[in-house]
Amino acid sequence: MTKVTMLAGENHVHLTNGKTLAEELDRINLLDHLEKGDQLHLSDDWVQTLFNNVSDYIFAKDRHHRFVMANRQVALDLGLEDPSQVIGKTDLELHPLETGQAYRDTEAEIMASKLARIDYEEVATPKNGARRWLSTSKYPVLNENNEVVGIVGISRDITERKKAELLQQGQNKVLQEIATSKPLDEVLETLVLTMESQMDGVMASVMLVSEDGEHLRPAVAPNLPERYVELCQGTPVGPKVGSCGTAVYRRESVFVENMLEHELWSDFWDLIREFDMRSCWSVPFFGKDARVLGTFGLYANEVRGPTEHEHRLAVEAARLASIAVERERAETEIRYLANHDVLTGLPNRHDFKAKLAEKVADSLQSGEPVAVLFVDLDDFKLVNDSFGHAVGDQVLMIIAERILSVHSGQHESVRFGGDEFVLIVEGEHAQKLALVDLMTKLRNEITKTISIGDLSFHVTCSIGAASCPSDAEDAEQLLKNADKAMFEAKSQGRDGFKLFERTRPEKSFNRLTLLEDMRRGIDNGEFRLEYQPQYDLFSGRIVGAEALVRWRHPFLGRLMPEDFVPLAEDSGLIVPLGRWVLFEACRQNREWQLQGLPTITIGVNVSPRQFRDAALTGDVCDTLERTGLSAQHLELEVTENLLMKNADQAVKLMDDFRKIGLKLAIDDFGTGYSSLIALKNFPLTRLKIDQSFIRDLETDENDRSIARAIISLGRELGLNVVAEGVETAKQQAFLASCQCETVQGFHFGRPMAPEKFAALLGMTFMPISAQSG
Repeated sequence: MTKVTMLAGENHVHLTNGKTLAEELDRINLLDHLEKGDQLHLSDDWVQTLFNNVSDYIFAKDRHHRFVMANRQVALDLGLEDPSQVIGKTDLELHPLETGQAYRDTEAEIMASKLARIDYEEVATPKNGARRWLSTSKYPVLNENNEVVGIVGISRDITERKKAELLQQGQNKVLQEIATSKPLDEVLETLVLTMESQMDGVMASVMLVSEDGEHLRPAVAPNLPERYVELCQGTPVGPKVGSCGTAVYRRESVFVENMLEHELWSDFWDLIREFDMRSCWSVPFFGKDARVLGTFGLYANEVRGPTEHEHRLAVEAARLASIAVERERAETEIRYLANHDVLTGLPNRHDFKAKLAEKVADSLQSGEPVAVLFVDLDDFKLVNDSFGHAVGDQVLMIIAERILSVHSGQHESVRFGGDEFVLIVEGEHAQKLALVDLMTKLRNEITKTISIGDLSFHVTCSIGAASCPSDAEDAEQLLKNADKAMFEAKSQGRDGFKLFERTRPEKSFNRLTLLEDMRRGIDNGEFRLEYQPQYDLFSGRIVGAEALVRWRHPFLGRLMPEDFVPLAEDSGLIVPLGRWVLFEACRQNREWQLQGLPTITIGVNVSPRQFRDAALTGDVCDTLERTGLSAQHLELEVTENLLMKNADQAVKLMDDFRKIGLKLAIDDFGTGYSSLIALKNFPLTRLKIDQSFIRDLETDENDRSIARAIISLGRELGLNVVAEGVETAKQQAFLASCQCETVQGFHFGRPMAPEKFAALLGMTFMPISAQSG
């Protein structure tokens, strides 16, 4: 191919043989074409013949942009038979307006500046619509007075190379958009536009198959007529439904060369006559399960079949469309699983608290009530124990369906965990009387006979409700009060419901009153212990329990530790209360042993005030002696901040405890300011990972990294590691993969009464090893 370049600083055109264009033309006696005036002419026929044999475009124009010379390649590209047909015409006459004006503007700039433009890209769009990319060089031609009299240019067709580049760029962009989770319609539109750039006179579309596999819908078709796209909505899948519907039905490519004559389109001839489309070629694409996901369709405006190149492009486009649709479906399923309970299909608690907080904030601002209903199945463990977990799972699905049937989707229902369900009720339905009516309907529906195979039985439930703003000032308090109401319904004999009530107005008591109540409550036995099980993650057996104190206040009802422990700590009442907790936990553990139940370690929290009490060591020894519990079955739990406040005293005290044979655990590990120092300096046997690092294990890579590091550190130091706050099977699986030994949390059991805990001892959940087998 001839190549023309411009030497820097000169206005002389040079050929690849080193001669200037002027020298070469002089050598072949062509300088005659320059007259004294400002007109540019070519006269030698044989020079024209020479240029006609060059496959590049060679041309010259005068200063008015009229062609004065063009070789055969220029004429052929314009659809003309002879180069002479070009002479005297401008690009505005030979090309579409936009293309011709672009050429004219570039050449005007060259002639004005007297500077050549070398190897730049131009897009040529002849009137036949076959777009071409050219690599062009254009040079000003000067007369002896250094005046511009025209330009000379050489262009090379780089269409195939350019298309290959654009195809690669388009494919890369599609894959990048897939990898970065761009919306599916954006990915598919990028794909369609990429493929259309490779073909002349062809429009593309992607059709997707409906979930039932019976219909098609247009996903993207940016350049097809809008009315045609509308008509394609809901296209049925069948043996004679155009190209796309038939391709899905046959599960193979369908190429129709003439839509107005082919029998596959006969039912649609009247519809398609108004559109400038004559050929339709459709390639189906499939998912990993071999199900047809959709089709990639191409429409040509002339009667013909696809070229081999177009066929390859359609197959490649179908492959990329399959990847994009599969990714979208997988992400949709992941989002669904992350936010829904797999068993019942109800939303889970993942986003529940955030949604509730938003609704409560709206309620507080507008005054419109919002309520929470807490539904807990009574003694559901008996169902699993009597009939097996498979039947238990079916029961939970039935209960979920019954809850939905009561309110027909008016309220948001959530499976909160285990056998607990929560409803968020808004507006007029959250009024007290409406809540009573709703709870009555729920109870009546849930307690209907359950029939599974040959089995027929009933389950009952306890329901509690609280509303905002009357019963709570924030979402956490609203949920807690609904839970309290449910517990009250359960404590009154189960199979009932209860609205939250403030049995004593808050203004009627103060800290001093509560302190006096607490002193009396310790003496009168108003405090109770509940026990949360700790499981060995790999054997599935209960190996320990954490003792947690509750106060059954005669007027205020059931109070949680956060309601009274801070006041007890400030007043010093935590010492006698802690002494009672220690004794009761040891007594209960020993009683379980005497009943022949498996031996476990009981964990008791020690408060900062207790830890500073000089009598603590004596209290522990006295308790062990009175209850008969061996020291190895008692574990004291302290926080790292407590240890660091008086490190020297803590070391001495903990050494004394270790000599007795007690186990020592550091609670809420990772939340203090000296975690590693605590592990280094104190004689610990166990560390408990704070639940704040467990809560978001499924979504937060930082929490996963921290949890993994703590578990590894604990194992290296020979410490037993307990993960607190485990609430999901995915959290369980992650902890097992990190070799965490012990777990505790709602996923395995809430804090429970001694009788219920005793029933669990000796039973196992299915450990990870069994599940994976």
